[in-house]
Amino acid sequence: MTETIDEAFGALEWHDALLLSLNIDRRTPGERDEVVLLVEWPDGRKQKVRFMDCYALDSQMNFGVVAPESIRTARCLADTPKLADMRHRWRALGIELEDLRCFEFTTNSTASEVRVYARRFEVS
Repeated sequence: MTETIDEAFGALEWHDALLLSLNIDRRTPGERDEVVLLVEWPDGRKQKVRFMDCYALDSQMNFGVVAPESIRTARCLADTPKLADMRHRWRALGIELEDLRCFEFTTNSTASEVRVYARRFEVS
């Protein structure tokens, strides 16, 4: 049985993982649009979570709190109003984005919110 992208994302140990950095790669726009998070998992391992084939990034990051940026929740959503709108707009251009997902993060420390709209992700 093949694990879906939603299941693979949900299986990661997000709660209390630390968000160490967030990088946007637009060196080859339209060909390689990526968002990369550097995450320290609760067991101390550090890994990059790379979101590929990105179509949008929404973030409301709050700063000024002297505490690590720990993740409270992380979800992979397949159906949101913004996803429906994005699919509709791209469909008008002949591009189907049924596999587009919203990867949503909320943090404990600053109540920040990050939403990455991408078709796939990998952990390395």
